[in-house]
Amino acid sequence: MSVNPFASVVWMLLILSAAHAQKAMNLDQHLLIKISDKTLYGDPAAEKVVGTPYLNDNFVIGVVYSHAVKYTGVSMRYNIYDDNIEFKQNNKLFILDPQQKINRVELDGRIYVIDSYEYKGKIRLGFFGLLDSGRVVLLSRNVVTYKEQQAPKALESGPTPAKYTRAPDTYFYRIGDGVLMKVDNIKKMIDGFPDKQTELTEFVKKEKISARKEADLLKLVKYYNSL
Repeated sequence: MSVNPFASVVWMLLILSAAHAQKAMNLDQHLLIKISDKTLYGDPAAEKVVGTPYLNDNFVIGVVYSHAVKYTGVSMRYNIYDDNIEFKQNNKLFILDPQQKINRVELDGRIYVIDSYEYKGKIRLGFFGLLDSGRVVLLSRNVVTYKEQQAPKALESGPTPAKYTRAPDTYFYRIGDGVLMKVDNIKKMIDGFPDKQTELTEFVKKEKISARKEADLLKLVKYYNSL
């Protein structure tokens, strides 16, 4: 009996498509996600905490790119304080730590990439928001602080609950393949650029660019990348 070559090709494509879908549904098996020690719905007996460590408390569908593989269809949320991404799957929580296997994560309308930075004298990997790329890459880093529960003071009926507080984002940039630099002030940033200092200085003065405003930094980097 003869074999239809076209049918064979179609069957192979279906097999490859099914294999890709299987990868998308088994992200934990490919990126070494570790199971969280907390339940999906929290511990009712835990102490009260004000605020949230998350970018968004709700789980939303996101996409993870790892090398040539694209993982989709998994609900996730970004834990800013712990700097990891939580996944909800089969009524369990899984955690994806920042690792070099990840190219990028698309979540809540944002793109996150992995990069290294200095923390308390040590180099570690973290999730950074990708704002613009070109000769200069501009990244943002979300920040949440945590204050432990405080014992009650005189005349207070109870302790002050623990609290998560969203702090201003911090910003970083990289020139070409250079090291990641934190944005401290605009003048220092411009001085570190390889060229176009005069044009950039005039642009900053004209547009009243502030190192504390994301929109301003993005405007500056986009301008430089357009020159």
